[in-house]
Amino acid sequence: MRYGIAVWNFREEGVPLVRLVEEFADSGFDAVSFLPGQIVQCSDGEAQELLSLLRERDLVATVHGNFQMASADVETLVARLGDRLVALTMDAAMTADSCGHFYDGQKMAHFLAEIEDATDGTPLRFGVEDFPLDRLALDRYRDDLGPLLDCPRYGTLIDLGHLNLRVRQADYFRSMTPADYIRRVPLPIIEVHVHDNKGERDSHGPIGFGTVAFAEIAAALREVGFDGISTIEIAPSFHGSTPAASKPRASESLQAWRALWEESQATAGEATSQP
Repeated sequence: MRYGIAVWNFREEGVPLVRLVEEFADSGFDAVSFLPGQIVQCSDGEAQELLSLLRERDLVATVHGNFQMASADVETLVARLGDRLVALTMDAAMTADSCGHFYDGQKMAHFLAEIEDATDGTPLRFGVEDFPLDRLALDRYRDDLGPLLDCPRYGTLIDLGHLNLRVRQADYFRSMTPADYIRRVPLPIIEVHVHDNKGERDSHGPIGFGTVAFAEIAAALREVGFDGISTIEIAPSFHGSTPAASKPRASESLQAWRALWEESQATAGEATSQP
């Protein structure tokens, strides 16, 4: 597994993106998550410098966007990040009618199919954040997703902060444990966003800030065979901090999550060795 950092939450005036990536690599991260604009809108020189750094430090990249992206943006991301780009995920697209709000399955499936075609022949994995969350949701949107379900590179991103809010606030999820939530995800989990909250709002805090059951979640991810990217998604502005003050918290969260992941491996080994 690789350990990533969502660098978009740590942008500071006057600090080039490549320097920010270098700083987090020095802190022990071996993956970096970008917003599409950070890559698409930089100059050719900046893009080449960033790619050289990723290769030099053996860093992989993920990109997290939304369904407002253009097909040309995907092509640019693939061209500029090359073999360093391992996952492309999007926030879910929503639609509404007089009955309420729903996932826009057709819109998402159309663009995901374009991503599949544009990245054919590459190992790049792609999917949508927190969609679908269980077999019921998969069956509801199965006709929209269609052939995508046969693509081995298609999966989902699970946000652990959102998991905590759902199992504490939403009637449908309240009867589930965090481990149940993970086990019910019907597609391969290609990335997780790791951040903490107190179960009240999406605070995007460091590990230890709130009530997310990280040890239980790590064990469940290990159980379902997760082998993707764990991205620390601390957002300083969401909980009254600053990028500078939160950088040490990001490093501490990395160490805490790595320790929990390694502990889950040891626990799994002990369980399989029992007579």
